[in-house]
Amino acid sequence: MGSEWGLSAASGLVAPLLVDYLVKPIERRIRYLFRFHKIVQELHQNQQDLAAKETQVKDDVEEAKLQIRTQVIYDQVDEWPTKAENALKDVKVLDSEIEENKRCFCLCPNWCWRYQLSQEIENKTLEIADLVKKSEFKRVGHRAKLPSLDLVTSKDNVDLKSSGAAFNKIMEALKDDIVKKIGVWGMGGVGKTTLVRNVSGKVRGFDRVIMVTVSETVDIEKIQNKIADDLDLKFGKNTEGGKATELWSRLSNGKFLVIIDDLWKEWNDDGDLRKIGIPLVKDEKGCKIILTTRNYNVCQHMECEETIQLKVLEDGEAWTLFEMNAGIKKADSRVIGEAKKIAKECKGLPLAIVTLAKALKGKALDRWKDARKKLERSGLMEIPSIQTERERKMPTFLLRSVMSI
Repeated sequence: MGSEWGLSAASGLVAPLLVDYLVKPIERRIRYLFRFHKIVQELHQNQQDLAAKETQVKDDVEEAKLQIRTQVIYDQVDEWPTKAENALKDVKVLDSEIEENKRCFCLCPNWCWRYQLSQEIENKTLEIADLVKKSEFKRVGHRAKLPSLDLVTSKDNVDLKSSGAAFNKIMEALKDDIVKKIGVWGMGGVGKTTLVRNVSGKVRGFDRVIMVTVSETVDIEKIQNKIADDLDLKFGKNTEGGKATELWSRLSNGKFLVIIDDLWKEWNDDGDLRKIGIPLVKDEKGCKIILTTRNYNVCQHMECEETIQLKVLEDGEAWTLFEMNAGIKKADSRVIGEAKKIAKECKGLPLAIVTLAKALKGKALDRWKDARKKLERSGLMEIPSIQTERERKMPTFLLRSVMSI
């Protein structure tokens, strides 16, 4: 019983091996001799398929370059047309041999030559079939990683504990798959824009970081044009809805970080994003959002999964920032005394600190004293947490106040 089972198992293993190593090779050799015309027909069918795919791939590459002028074509895509072109040239050479073989075979059959030629044709047919299969590229390239002028971080920045903690929170939130929208809020001049620009320069894992400024009046077309400019996307449509559809299609095809800076009013959450053409991230495709605002209610209304408040600087941090921008480390003690009083009048607001420090850099003691007196009299830094017209114009107004002394 056991021996019968063993013989049965052995025959079950041997039979497929006999087919693979004896029957199929013999069948293939016979085919080389007596199915020559069929082999040639298969070659030409694959030749046509490859030629069609070659045209399609070239068109896809040109379309990608047209839509995104800084498109970087993947190496395998870039190399494929050359391989296809070489394979098609090889077919033309084989065609000459095939015609010659047909003529000679009628007069004086040369079975050895036909066998070898059939073998070459079949190998070339398999090579072409493999090229056709490999032409199904999901994407032909990616956008070049180009720096955006909006996202260049300032060399004048100082590492501050207050903004450092906020920076780390944002970076961690961006790694969290649950978090789609991050809200950064705080009074005007506290450094929200600088913070998110620093994030944009350090963050990884996105195809592109896009930054748009909204401010008091929302201009959807302006925002759409800015995003398209960052993507090097040429709109085919002129209407707001048409542009939104094109942006949605492009942004749904990768992973992007969109920074919406200085959002004053409460948006209709995802509805306004849809009007612009910004799809929220889903299954690793789409956009994560960072918004900055002076009003905490904006973050709530936008349903931000992570909300981060950026507070004013502590006295020590404020002085460090002022001292660096004013360049007064080795200045006269009387200048430093006036500088400390001016820094205190800035109420911990980085924007005011940097603006005044740079305006007074290199000035004489009298100019420092006059600037300090003007600030003490004007009360320019007593700014409410909710934005005002005077706050929005604060940097220019402060600068004019100092420079008019």
